[in-house]
Amino acid sequence: MSEHTIALQLLDRSPRAKRAVEDLVRCLGMVKCSEPDGDGTFEVRVDCESQERALKHVWDAMAAAGADDHLVIMEHADIERHWEHRAEGPSVG
Repeated sequence: MSEHTIALQLLDRSPRAKRAVEDLVRCLGMVKCSEPDGDGTFEVRVDCESQERALKHVWDAMAAAGADDHLVIMEHADIERHWEHRAEGPSVG
């Protein structure tokens, strides 16, 4: 495994957005996280097998933290149809 850097950006500067960053970091576990700059851009560094796996790991953590209303990943993982809602549980059909 190696360390990969994922850039994120705050969509707003509300108290909930600050909490979203804290929740994301908590969901990611032991990661290094920079402070947001003037544009709200910051980085997390995660240990993963590849950059693509690191992107997916951060993507999943954002969803688990409920942080996706306040944060965006600057580079999206290659997740097919990532914008669609996914129902919980196994799909039928």
